[in-house]
Parts: sequence; C-alpha cells; structure tokens
Amino acid sequence: MKKRLLTLFAIVFTLSLFAQQGDVVLCEGFFNPWLEEGWDVKGDNWAVWYLSNTSYAGGKSHELQMYPDFNFVGTTRLVTPAVDLEKYDFINFQFNHCFEATQGPLNAQIGIGISQDGEHWESIWEDTLTGSVAQSQYLLTFDMEEWSTKSPQFCLYFSGEGSYVNSWYLDNVIVFASKKNKYGKIDDSDDGGFIASRSHILNLKGPQAGTVTKFSTLRKSKNKFAKIVEGRRGRRRR
Repeated sequence: MKKRLLTLFAIVFTLSLFAQQGDVVLCEGFFNPWLEEGWDVKGDNWAVWYLSNTSYAGGKSHELQMYPDFNFVGTTRLVTPAVDLEKYDFINFQFNHCFEATQGPLNAQIGIGISQDGEHWESIWEDTLTGSVAQSQYLLTFDMEEWSTKSPQFCLYFSGEGSYVNSWYLDNVIVFASKKNKYGKIDDSDDGGFIASRSHILNLKGPQAGTVTKFSTLRKSKNKFAKIVEGRRGRRRR
C-alpha cells in the first residue's frame, strides 16, 4: 500500500511539475503507424524515417525513428503542420527523444527550426552532440512576437554525418502557446523576458531518471527568439 502511494505521488508530482500554461496548439504522439496529415519529412537523401513500434524516446509506441545511411551527409527534417500563433506571444516547445550514437568521432547537430513557407528554415535552437543522449524530455521556451500574426511550421532536424549514428527517436511533440503578462513579460521571467528555469531537460532513464537539468542562461537573438547559450545538456556518453 505504501509503495502504491509513493508511486501515485511520483506520478502526480511529475504531472504538476510539467503542467504548462496556455493553449495546446500542436500535439502529436505518433500513435498510428503513419504520419498524420500535415506532417512531412524533408531534407537531403539517404536519411530514412520510420514510424517504429517502439518507445525508446520515453512515450508510448509508436514513435519516429530517424536512421541515416552510413554515407549520409547533410540535414534531414521532421516538419510539423502549420501552427496558428495569432494572439499568442510565446510558446513552450516540448518533445521526448533518445539519440543512439556508435563508437567514433561523432560531430552532429540536432535542433528546432521555423519557416513561413516550409522551404526556407531558420534555426531557433541547436545542440551539438558528441555521443549518445539518454532518454529525455526537453522543454524549451521561445518568444514568438514576430510570428504572432502568422502560421509558421516547425521542424526537428538532424545535421551531420550518418557514419557514427545508429538512430534518433522522437515522440510526444507538443507546443503550448500563451500571452505575456500585462508588463510585456513571460510570467516569472527574468529581465530579458524569458523564463530561464522553464527551459530544461527531464531525464527519463538511467541513474539520473527523474532529475531535472535546467539551462542556465537564455538570451535574445537578433530575431528575438530564445536561444540557449550555456548550461548542461544532461547528456550521457556510452
């Protein structure tokens, strides 16, 4: 009985910790063995995306699996449907993932891009990988002021060589949208208008399971997007 109560408490605590303010404007769990309408894969050849009946990213099956050919060099993107950001000022972009690298000198990037036409992309967040990434949930906060009257598309992308990559698993892609407070800032934000403590990683597996790693510094780029400039990524090398 005590064990069941502790489990229930852990579940409630996790849900309350990561409950988001605002409206859900995009939510995809990839439960079906096909891509839903509006989703697409774009980029260079020799990178194959599967809807895999697995749960390595930490959600329920199915999930997206990106498997690059050994000779792959370039960028491949998982593209979302258009997201209506009218009347909203900022978003929280959440996703689960797990990255499996093989032995070797991996130097690759994963990131989030944004586009108005689905062809010309601008990166709003990027992380350089040198090894595997344990099963994690990422939550990143972006100022969408310049896009508040538009309906952009987002993408999760991989850029690099495929020779030292096994697979990249993605699941539970969710975008929450909301407005700033009456002072023109995100609630509980720093002086720059961003919530440094809101952008973080939740480790889902391994010795650090359940721990939260916060990104320590956020800044505004020239396009007013939040970008991570320092902070531990919570990565584990194999």
